[in-house]
Amino acid sequence: MTAPRLPAIPDTDDLRAVLDDPLVLEDRDDADDVVAALPPAAFVRVARRLMDEGRLELLLPRASPDQLVTILDLDVWQGDRVDIARARRWLLAIGECWVAADKPRGALTDLMHAMDPEFWTLALFADTQVITLDLEDDASRDVAYDQLAALRTWETPDGFFVIGTPDDEGGRAVLRVLSRVYEDDLTHGRRLVQSIVGALPSDIEETLLRFRSGRLADLGFVEWRDAVGLFRPLDHRIAAEAAARDFRWLGGEDAGARLASFRGSELLRRAAARLSDAEHGVRAREFLLLVNEVIAAQRLHPGDEAVGERAIDQTHATLGLGLELLLQSRIGEAEPEAFLAERIAAIGLRDVFRVGYSALDKLRRAAIALHRSMRVSSTRVGSLLDRPWGQALSALCRLYPELPLESTAAGTRPIRSLLDVARATERIAEAGALAALTYLARGYGVDPAWVDRVDEPEKLVLGDLLRSAVIHARLPGAVSAFAPLTADDLAWAHENLLAGGVLVDAVSRDFSARCDALGIGRYTKALADTVLARLRVELLGLEFQGPIPDITRVGGLVTLQSVSMWMTVEGRN
Repeated sequence: MTAPRLPAIPDTDDLRAVLDDPLVLEDRDDADDVVAALPPAAFVRVARRLMDEGRLELLLPRASPDQLVTILDLDVWQGDRVDIARARRWLLAIGECWVAADKPRGALTDLMHAMDPEFWTLALFADTQVITLDLEDDASRDVAYDQLAALRTWETPDGFFVIGTPDDEGGRAVLRVLSRVYEDDLTHGRRLVQSIVGALPSDIEETLLRFRSGRLADLGFVEWRDAVGLFRPLDHRIAAEAAARDFRWLGGEDAGARLASFRGSELLRRAAARLSDAEHGVRAREFLLLVNEVIAAQRLHPGDEAVGERAIDQTHATLGLGLELLLQSRIGEAEPEAFLAERIAAIGLRDVFRVGYSALDKLRRAAIALHRSMRVSSTRVGSLLDRPWGQALSALCRLYPELPLESTAAGTRPIRSLLDVARATERIAEAGALAALTYLARGYGVDPAWVDRVDEPEKLVLGDLLRSAVIHARLPGAVSAFAPLTADDLAWAHENLLAGGVLVDAVSRDFSARCDALGIGRYTKALADTVLARLRVELLGLEFQGPIPDITRVGGLVTLQSVSMWMTVEGRN
């Protein structure tokens, strides 16, 4: 395997200090060494923050060409296209910082060539007009300025060109960058302008994209079809017995950042504490690659700082889950931390991650099976399920399954432990029980076709159908399993299904009996706490106009008002 382009790993405390406040570089005697050792994603994060602070001179002059290219790779590309405005801002910042740092003449053009001059050409090309002057025709200069009268113009110091750009931030950046290159080296400045004149932007961008893809692959941002192999489950029993692999391709025997000081589960920290110093350096590098592969496998934008933080959290969580599963194969192990440290060294963090993902994969398959077997989705996965089951099903059906944050309307978090796995399993089972109780004949037998008959199906959840079915089942003389409720039905339910502000016992007994008939009795309380509690609120909240409730102001139940359009169509037919 080809060795990836891995960074040196700085001391963890130094890294954290610079990430927390990049301005500390101003006071550090070892700033050059700290900057040189920043991992790629961390370097880009620091660069962004210093750009916001207007203090890039603390970072960019200390950076290597590879680090500066990483800024372009992670912050300038949007999909497979270059964001020209961002590219120009970064190139201008580099040029200005090189001047402020009093670099020797030729240093900026050397950097330009080390970074790839074609990128500079592409970034400066758009909306830039170049007129080549005829040095033997004194009038050619006036003609050029007349042609570029609507633009901001600049004549190159060598007298060969007049350049025009829009008089805006991007145009002024182009002229400033060209000026800095000319000041650094007249000959290379002329070559850069000539390359703009003869540029074929689409060809340049395609070539740059290929080079960028290769560099990102070296950092772990491999192509999706390769990265998705990370989400291939590995049985914990196989991983517990697997032979040691050769990790020399990772390089680096320095201790560097210690896994024990990374965020992560207590089990991960305890296992990492048993690794040798040399092994820490290797695994810290592997962790960086693994995080980037997690990003690539989910087709997320590699330059997004929030994405990077989330991928780190996901990686830590799944590694911790993988270690828990590995211990399942060694129940009663006298020294569990030593066993886990040996497995980390033997099979690597990537395979530990795959062991953890094996539990996530089972959850995902169960969630997808429910989605496909029951009518629980309409506009999106799980959209017909009440909270918290709808959010859970949606989050668990993803390529990387997560748990919803039930205290909020949106948001998820990684599954960190076997306890979380059990919780997610319970949510899937409860969701299946809700669907079975709603649709199956031994439950309330609601025909799924009613989902398509309501006027606003995007607002419907199974609880609405189920609560309506609970009322319908108690109506005197009901001859069908389900039908939309009338105003008279609601008036009867308000009068007969409530006693002292609570539902009568017959309702809960019938509900429980139907759950038992379906074999889902263990979920009766969870379902009742949502369905029957909401039914009580709905009946208490009915607004009456005389003896009849206002059917237009009923929510959470399926009434004739809810299916008015369907009834109109049926009547016409």
